[in-house]
Amino acid sequence: MPETGAALEVLHPGLLTTVQDTGRRARAQGFPAAGAADPVAFRLAGALVGNPRGEAALEVTLRGPRLRVHAPAVLALCGAPFAATLDGRPFPLWRAVAVWPGQVLDVGTAPRGLRAVLAVQGGLDVPSVAGSASTDLRGGFGGHGGRALRTGDVLRGHAVRPGVPPAGVVAPAGRTPVGPAHVLRVLPTAEATPELLRALPGRAFQVTPQADRMGVRLAGRLPAAANPGRLSLPTVPGAVQLPPDGQPILLLPDAGTHGGYPVPLVVAGVDVPRLGQLRPGDRVGFQVVTLEAARAALGAQERLLRGVAQTLAWHWRTGGPGVRD
Repeated sequence: MPETGAALEVLHPGLLTTVQDTGRRARAQGFPAAGAADPVAFRLAGALVGNPRGEAALEVTLRGPRLRVHAPAVLALCGAPFAATLDGRPFPLWRAVAVWPGQVLDVGTAPRGLRAVLAVQGGLDVPSVAGSASTDLRGGFGGHGGRALRTGDVLRGHAVRPGVPPAGVVAPAGRTPVGPAHVLRVLPTAEATPELLRALPGRAFQVTPQADRMGVRLAGRLPAAANPGRLSLPTVPGAVQLPPDGQPILLLPDAGTHGGYPVPLVVAGVDVPRLGQLRPGDRVGFQVVTLEAARAALGAQERLLRGVAQTLAWHWRTGGPGVRD
């Protein structure tokens, strides 16, 4: 069977649908990281359709797009529990699905969580900027013209030989929790005061409407140390900034590379994907953990994800592309 590339026409763009991948590694040159806000959902969606790790996909936010298929393709939707349909019939999440020319995929809304990733077998054929295909909305580069999708856009995928999708579904244990209540494991930095650390246990915060791909502001205060002479220092996604008003800001992938607010806490890597699923109204607490505990949790998560990815890669090697040529 000849190779084909996916072709998806945007009938409705959804609230905010962008092309993302694993992000940029060029922060030293002033580029925000960008990339999927829920990297676990991104990784599993790509593995389900047999893509090499890092192939570009679509990230949908709160209300997804409506897409018409113009070439045979295999799709997977992973993340928050969006209500999706294919030609009016339920489209399952967390599994690979073959779609055909003329079919319409409609990704609706989610009752909890905020984002999902729609992966296309072969990945999306978009230019790379500074080593990544991710969309930087404020910079206006990367992805599909440096912007969110619009009605009438056509997305094309790299050519691949069709195959038979795996029948399995990713188990809940491998998925990012989507709330509405979250406890984020955090590591204290040198800027964490004893007063702040004493205030953390049992303290609950609420996600405010000031939430986007740059960061999430929380309602609820922590003791903020005044430091007017503090220099602007490098930041990373997962950093917890504490402005003078004491309301924490959680940094997400599109955050700038430097910031002047103190950073007393950093979210452990294992919980960074949860930041991409925070939606206004969710409740958030912080649990201080040791570096050893954070590393152990991240290692366990990585072993689980790697096992799922290896199983799916075995399927595509042995029972997927080309086996029915």
